[in-house]
Formats: sequence, C-alpha cells, structure tokens
Amino acid sequence: MGALALIGASTTLAVAGAPGSGGADDFDDHFEDSASDTPDAVDEPDVAETDFSASDDASESTAAEEDHSGSGGGGDADTVGSESDDTADQADDSGGDDSNGADGGGDTGEDNSGPGSNDDGGGDIDDDSGEAGDNSGNSGSGDDDTNSGSGSGDDDGGSNSGSGGGNSGSGSGGDGEDDEDDNSGSGSSGDHNSGHGGDHASGSNSGSNSGSGSAHGGSDDSGGRASYAAMVEHDEHGNERLSGEALLTGTQAEIEAAIHAGYTPISQQALPSMDCYIVRLALPIGTGVDQAVAELRALAPQAIVAPNNVYHSSEASISTAPASRRARPVRARGTMGIIDTGVDAAAFGEGVVVNQRAFAAAAPTTRAHGSAVAALAAEHGMRLHVADVFASSATGEQIASAESIAAALDWMMGNNVAVINVSIEGPNNPVLQALVRRAFERGFVIVAAAGNGGPSARPAFPAAFDGALAVTAIDERDRPYVRANRGEYIDYAAHGVDISVSTGSENLVVSGTSFSAPLVAAQIAARLTTPSPERARTLVAEMQSAAVDLGAPGHDPIFGWGAVRD
Repeated sequence: MGALALIGASTTLAVAGAPGSGGADDFDDHFEDSASDTPDAVDEPDVAETDFSASDDASESTAAEEDHSGSGGGGDADTVGSESDDTADQADDSGGDDSNGADGGGDTGEDNSGPGSNDDGGGDIDDDSGEAGDNSGNSGSGDDDTNSGSGSGDDDGGSNSGSGGGNSGSGSGGDGEDDEDDNSGSGSSGDHNSGHGGDHASGSNSGSNSGSGSAHGGSDDSGGRASYAAMVEHDEHGNERLSGEALLTGTQAEIEAAIHAGYTPISQQALPSMDCYIVRLALPIGTGVDQAVAELRALAPQAIVAPNNVYHSSEASISTAPASRRARPVRARGTMGIIDTGVDAAAFGEGVVVNQRAFAAAAPTTRAHGSAVAALAAEHGMRLHVADVFASSATGEQIASAESIAAALDWMMGNNVAVINVSIEGPNNPVLQALVRRAFERGFVIVAAAGNGGPSARPAFPAAFDGALAVTAIDERDRPYVRANRGEYIDYAAHGVDISVSTGSENLVVSGTSFSAPLVAAQIAARLTTPSPERARTLVAEMQSAAVDLGAPGHDPIFGWGAVRD
C-alpha cells in the first residue's frame, strides 16, 4: 500500500531480493557505518554527471521476479459499472494475478492493456463506456537518428567535454492517431555512441554530457544526460528493461570493483539524497542481465544492484479537443514537482514552470502527456518543477528508465520540492524503492498514477511502493475507470475520465490514472510548502478522513480510501 500504511510510524521497507543481496536496508546501514569510504561522494562535481561510451551484445532475459506489493484484481473490465457491481468484484481483487497484459477479467472483448502499456491512440475519448476494441496500440517511431555532433555545457558544472555524445535527434514519428503529439518530438540517441548490441571491446571514454539549455522557454536546467540507444528486452515475468546493462548504486570503491571485474560505465552521477553514486554499467560480452545482477550483488553486497527497468506514461487516451477552452489565470497556491515528459514552459505563461530539466536527453522535449499532467496541476494553482525522464529506445519508442527516474527524484529532493507527481508506471525496482523510501523518511510526498493495465493487472510502480500514494481514476459519476489497475495498494480515487484541459498551445481531452494523480498531488502541495515528515503524515491522514467512501466500507482495492474532491 502507499504512504497511508505508514501514518504515525517509521517503517522499514523490504527491498526485493534476499537479505544481503543489494537491498535498501543493507544499503542504508552500509552508508551509516562506512561514510569514510566515499568522502567526496556528494561534493565532487567532476563525477556528478559523467558519461562513457560502451556497448555490448548481451540480451539474455531470465531475471527473477522482484517482490510486488499489493495485488491485482479481477473485476469486470468491460464496463465502468455501478458501485454495487464493482464491490461484488472485490472478492478476487487480492488474488495476486501475475498475468501480464491481462484483459481485466471481463467476458467481452474489452482490450485492457498490460502493465506499462501506453494505449495512447486517443481517437475514442469515451473510455468509460467499456466498449470493445477501445484501445489503440502504442506506436510512434520517434525517429531520433539526427545527430547534432558534440555537446557540452552541462549546467551542473562538470568539465564534460569530448566528442560524440549528445545526439539530439528531432524524431518526427507519430502514431498515426489523434495522439500524435505524445510520440513526437525529439528523443536523442544515446551518447554511448556505439550503442548496445555490438562488441564493446575496451570501451573508450567519450565523456560527453551534451548540451544544457532552454526547452521551449521558461527556466530550464538540462542535465545533458544520455538517451537510450539500447534495445528493450523482457525478463521471464514480462517486465521491461534495457538489454545489456545494469544499475549499481553504491560507493566509488564499489563502482571501481565492478569496473575491474569487466563492467564498463555508460554514465555515472552522484545521488546526494542517498549519499552515493548511481552508475549505469554495460555488461561484459556474453553476460546476460540476470547473471550480471547476481555477479554484481556478490561483488558489492552492500550496494543496490538492479536491471535498468523501463517505464511508460500512465495515460490511456489523449485526444485533441475543439479550440473553445483556454486555461484561465489561477492564483498561485503552491509548488509541486512533475516527473514525466517535457513541457512547453512558455505556453504555460510566465512563472508557472519554475524549473525544467532533462534526465534522459540533451534537453527537455515537449510532449502531450507531460503537458497535460502539468496543465492540470497548473489549473489548481501549482508552480512547477518539471523533470523530463523520457527518451527514445533503439526502436524509437518513448521510454523512461529506472536510472533517469531515480536521478529526477534525487533532483526534486535537492530542490526541496515537497510534493512530487509521477504519472509513470512499470515494474518493481530496488533502486527506485530506495529513493521513494528516502523521500518518505524526509517528509516528501510522492503521488503516483495507479496504472492503466486493467483490473487484473499486476501492481504498477512507483505507485505500489510503500511511501507513495497510489491514485486511481473515476468518472464524473464516481464510477471506476475501466482500464484502471486494482489492488490493495490503491490509496485514493480522483476524477480522471474525459477531462478537458488546455496546455496553452492546444486543448485536449484526456483519460487515465495519469490525470487523476496530479489533482491529488495539487491538494497536498497547496498545504505542504516544505518537506516535513510530521506535517506530511498529518495532511495525508486528513485526506483519508475527508475522502468520500465509494466502495465497500473502509479501504477497498478499487477506490482505496475513497474519492478526493476538488
């Protein structure tokens, strides 16, 4: 369950994997007892963001399933239905269904996509009708082959020069549906120039953190990070990850031990919130991800080692609406963070987007999903810090990695952004679990979309982490969104079906848990101006008391504690 389970108590979270195999608890103890091993872990600007060129051809896919909190449900997916029908379905909602891409348990042909899928075609905006064949597939080529040469000018001050690197391709691919904006725009190919899938040999260091700079106006702070030239593969449970690489979060000594064992750094940066580094490692030739994770955990048992899992936006539909609705100026009520795609800061008006930074490409790229999430928050009086964590995979698909999301969470904490919205979904990952835990312990509130895999889908992360608030979507009649995940990890429901929103440059109609989450985040952010564990617990408890109970009395796997009203 989300942060509600932790009100009034400091709870130690269990990290996926066996004790002593890279878990967050061992990791925290390690840094409390051996801080002297990394005296410059946070203060060393030259290492804070370093990119390396490397590649490999390993693509084995046999990873063991990470532990999942909560459980998927098995309710009717063919209709939004009445409360009584949905309540009857709850008997199966705690069944822990491990199916991937399940169709939600209905008897009709409703196409409920699996966890992490982007049913963003958007031609049909009546998603609450439950008609069969409603989901158009996720496509969009996002062609990012245009290389812009060398990049420099990292805002974080590292002396990151060198050639190659920031391939800032312009990527024109759309999906051919109404939602072409969501898969368009740039998305640069990675600055480990040889990509993955080839022999990485000795792996020369190109060290190119390519370009910071403005993203369509506003105050932008691009980290100049690399995008993903790697292919996406699936483990034995269907979880997506970048092939041929792994993540290690630990001390510099642990990273050097991995390098000496034959692993090649692709990129490395400091995580000040964790007092450590995170490094993305290319695997030795012939080594699969599962084997590499096991080897690295044995080599550095106090570090957190994990696949570099892949995440997707949590919307189910975005479609263009008639140009009759324009956003009205709203009095500022608070500040919150958005970890999503980039936005057009200028279109939001002066002072709305306070800061924007790219974590997976040379600069933020405006896309419909992040723009809609940000616009909903802005309409509730929020000033925004935006972290763009998306880039193109080798096939042109827009994806976010565990590494980029972890770096964005660390950046938000470093900027004291007390409430952070994450409308992204994907598999469990111990690196992200450790970051969410740290944020919760320090009084930050992370609000995440519950996912749009359907009633029988497995829990979506980061929403299912303890320490996060998972928000599902309901329509204007308080009926559950047909594609929304269900499970014990659901905390709240909010309006998220057929919402009209103006991004400043266009008018959209959107549906999905992505768009209910920022409404809850904005309510908390209006009252939580700085991180505070005590204040955060109080506000969440008050929200629980004020929620309108919609399902079975008390907490249930469809609506959580109930609906949060504007």
